[in-house]
Amino acid sequence: MSKLLKTSVFSAFAKTIMAIAAVGLVACNEDKNEVVETESSEYPRSETLYIGGFDWAPPSTFNPLDYDPNFPIDGNCRLSYEALLAYNQLSGELEAMLADSYKSSENSISVHLDPRAKWSDGTPVTVDDVLFTFRIDSLLPTPRHGNWNFLSKITADDKNNVTFHFGKNKNPLIILNAIAETSILPKSVFEPLINSAKSGKDYDMAKITEFKNDDQPVVSGPYNLKAYSPDQIVLERNDNYWGNAKYNNQKPTPRYIIHSLYNGNNHFNSAMTKGNLDISSVFLPRIWDKARDSIRAWSRNEPYHQPGSITTLLIQQQSAPFNDVALRRAMMHAINFEKIKSRAVSNYTPAVQPGFILPFGTESKYFFKEDADKYGYYYDIEKAKAILAEAGYSWDDSGKLLDKSGQPLRNFTIECPQGWTDWEDVIKVSVESLKELGLSAEEKFVDYSTWDKDLRLGTFDLAMKTQTAEISAASPWNRFDQIMGSVSYKPVGEEAFANQGRYKNADADKLISAIPAMTDEKELTEAYRELNKIFMETIPALPVMYRPTQYYQFSTKHWTNFPSEENPYAPPQILVIAAGVKALWGIKPAK
Repeated sequence: MSKLLKTSVFSAFAKTIMAIAAVGLVACNEDKNEVVETESSEYPRSETLYIGGFDWAPPSTFNPLDYDPNFPIDGNCRLSYEALLAYNQLSGELEAMLADSYKSSENSISVHLDPRAKWSDGTPVTVDDVLFTFRIDSLLPTPRHGNWNFLSKITADDKNNVTFHFGKNKNPLIILNAIAETSILPKSVFEPLINSAKSGKDYDMAKITEFKNDDQPVVSGPYNLKAYSPDQIVLERNDNYWGNAKYNNQKPTPRYIIHSLYNGNNHFNSAMTKGNLDISSVFLPRIWDKARDSIRAWSRNEPYHQPGSITTLLIQQQSAPFNDVALRRAMMHAINFEKIKSRAVSNYTPAVQPGFILPFGTESKYFFKEDADKYGYYYDIEKAKAILAEAGYSWDDSGKLLDKSGQPLRNFTIECPQGWTDWEDVIKVSVESLKELGLSAEEKFVDYSTWDKDLRLGTFDLAMKTQTAEISAASPWNRFDQIMGSVSYKPVGEEAFANQGRYKNADADKLISAIPAMTDEKELTEAYRELNKIFMETIPALPVMYRPTQYYQFSTKHWTNFPSEENPYAPPQILVIAAGVKALWGIKPAK
């Protein structure tokens, strides 16, 4: 399973995001948490949509200001708290949500708040709620705090218009992303909470996060929290949801949405097979074999899932031996991409091309095959060894790599959250590949919280991570920014939400700074081309596969008419993320 991590001014919005970035837990005990489907009089099966993959631990808080709130509050989930706009992965467009329109100008972006929008207590959603929500990030040390480096002010008028004025560091991409991924909160609830935590010029975050927000939260979305327990989170439809007007006054089809919590990937997949889950974002191997269980993914053809992100082995670049670009280039040539594709991820990834741009879809116009051939990398152990030999490395009689002074290179670890089975298998293949080069890498599978902390503090050697687990209006700029932008650089030991590998490159910084303000398509294409060359030449990270923004598989035992490649009325965003929510009005109970 996955949580989207707060990895920069963007991924802060998408913390869900590594919830969704790298999915898959493994069970320690196959008999524990076994699921038996029962018909509940309280939650009739024909009215209840069961989902899984956005949480895997007993719920503890639904406070959107907490660092790690539970479903459905975390990340870009839009069942309860809505954003102003919603990104559609298929079209690349920003669609209406709390706002009914927006427009961009040279110095600002304006949104028009839908005058019909209401909170679940019946009061209107106002421009004051919007202004207050964005002001929170200027007051508190949230991962979204950095947005204010790119804003001079936010203003409103009496016509429901809210205008985001660019700051000296003009970056329309960051602001568009912020508008689409910031949950608008009710000022009436959160202003007193924040004021009560004020201490001098600072705010006591511990006091703010004491608020669990678990008793009839005031929300704007179509579903609200009804109940929760260690093994499930129950949401109930708000029949008076203001947004029903967009759907001919029809209500979302499921009366209840229940997020089931299991202790491992195998249990999620077992529940899916038995029909106890209707939708899952958990890595489910060999999806083509699951048709007999009425399960399928977005497409019936390889790669089955809609790819939208790049998973990497992130390198902590400030410590030897990884501060040597020759070693990093050799490591890149040592990775067996085809074995990862077939053995670790069930062919759910297209063949990996060099660089950090998706060579298909809306980004393909920025990908140049001739550059990939000239500056890139491919699996070739002899080429990798030649790079090292030319740089002054050697090998002892046992084949272990020696540094330029003739000393054995230290052992190192490759880290990911324990139980994310697809990632674990990628690391196992990578360890085997690097061993061929004479490197002694070890698997390190740890608790999610440990992995997250190691990334933030830079206390890792290599760690698996998906940068910007969601495609957004800012792609691919945000992907480069999160892994190469030195604006987010922090020394090892200090907390960083972006550039967690501690990479520095002045030429890359100039391009990352300039791209967001570019409007000429030719100029933009050349800038991305240069940035991708720098990536291929300096290897800030080791890309290992393309992934979907979320694994999206569904069972048709109890519900039908899910969005699919043949029926793309909504994007494959799991019916709870961004524009994917519209599918809740389209699915139907099975007959």
